Amino acid sequence: MSRPSPVLAPAPTAVFLLHIGSMDNRLIGLSIERHWKQSIRLAQSLDEADVVLVDHDRPGVDEALNQLARHPGIGVVGYAFRPESLQTRFPHHLTVSKPLNLDALPGVLNRAALLGRPLQPVALTNMAIQESSEPRPWVSDEEPDLCGSLDDIPPSPGAPLPAKLFFEPTQYLIGHLAQALDEAIKTGRPHVVSGLPRLIGVPPLPQPVCVTSFRDTQLRPFSMAQLPDATARVVNALTFSGPGSTDTLHTAEDFLWNIAAWAARGRLPAGVDPYRPVRLRAWPNFTRTWAAPHALRIVALWTREWASPVEIARRLEIPQRYVFSAYTSAHFAGLFQPEPLAAISPPAQPANDVAPLIPPQRPSILSRILRKLLNAV
Repeated sequence: MSRPSPVLAPAPTAVFLLHIGSMDNRLIGLSIERHWKQSIRLAQSLDEADVVLVDHDRPGVDEALNQLARHPGIGVVGYAFRPESLQTRFPHHLTVSKPLNLDALPGVLNRAALLGRPLQPVALTNMAIQESSEPRPWVSDEEPDLCGSLDDIPPSPGAPLPAKLFFEPTQYLIGHLAQALDEAIKTGRPHVVSGLPRLIGVPPLPQPVCVTSFRDTQLRPFSMAQLPDATARVVNALTFSGPGSTDTLHTAEDFLWNIAAWAARGRLPAGVDPYRPVRLRAWPNFTRTWAAPHALRIVALWTREWASPVEIARRLEIPQRYVFSAYTSAHFAGLFQPEPLAAISPPAQPANDVAPLIPPQRPSILSRILRKLLNAV
């Protein structure tokens, strides 16, 4: 009998970061290190690259692309805020929209590498891959990618829950922000999340807020990616001078809602019981926060009564991942009511029970002496 020949795994696609910002460069490097080692590797030069990644919105992009003239077999993936407007200018690029969808990016890079090879039809290269649009302050069914693709869990407890249902907040930006907010409230002093390309300040008074020069399009990829150990740190700022000219001030509730939604992707924080009833104490500010599909229906029901995430999904007849996303956002935004304490009442006394007799108190010695003196007179 002949031995079956081993199946060789395809070599990782070599991607060269041709013309992108330092923050995107670092984020993609972290993603390759954490998640894409089997399919993507960073190329050190164009000579060894299968595909290049280009930020079409950065100044000097035309000069950078001139370097590809000596490498006609390299595929090109560009990303921009309006990719559809660049098809005439860059007809042979695969163009995706900002912010980068890290879940879809490896597949796009592999596809571009194939399209860049000889004998590929030119018509296939003249296309824009539409990805999820910028988070909007209203309900949008166009972004299911932000709620993942997990299957529903059983409607009642008993069976083991899949590990992929949960994520560890401390490995994401949301965990560091929650720690900074907690420390700021406890100590009454501002705290800062450092270690990222820009700082995020959390001054606690008079109401907790988050101040940063990050834009939403920059925060979203950082929120979705797992951060290597010691990348982000929470430090005591001692003093806080207030927002600068490029900083944006957010309420802590709105800010943590969005960061948690981007990190969750339809999952729950580690340690959460999906069968435990909870209740929202207030509506989130949907004019400033991202709304998962069916978020308005979820919040409307959850503000009226106590129910578990699984029960909410069953009653609304929607996938559980949408409810889990809303739960995670509300959890970190501090919108859940404290669990009600069970009323402790004394045991009822049967009607036929007779109250115990109180034994008569013995007169004190002074009372007895006084009585004898009065009787002697």
